[in-house]
Amino acid sequence: MGKKKVIYLDPDDRKWTMEDLGLSWESIGNLLEDKKEIEGIFLMKNGKIRNIVELPNHCKICLDPLDYNDEHDSIFCPSCDEWRESSCSDPTCEYCLARPAKPSNCK
Repeated sequence: MGKKKVIYLDPDDRKWTMEDLGLSWESIGNLLEDKKEIEGIFLMKNGKIRNIVELPNHCKICLDPLDYNDEHDSIFCPSCDEWRESSCSDPTCEYCLARPAKPSNCK
């Protein structure tokens, strides 16, 4: 099925026609022929559009960019103040052993 174009004209108190404005359905179609339409799924937060390619680098909860902590070798979300990688299962791991519950508690 093709793309749809929906144009709403308010019928209440309308005292003009498209012809009065010098328009026709054909002229509107011609105006849009040269324009490329963008299709897809976009997420928006705080007025910024997030492309689906960027999502792995953003928090799945708040959609803000993720950050990396060198000291504990882990990714976290500064906005949520939560780690986005769980600790490893090695009880002697130097990175996970002293990792605080919240990233904001790091040195």
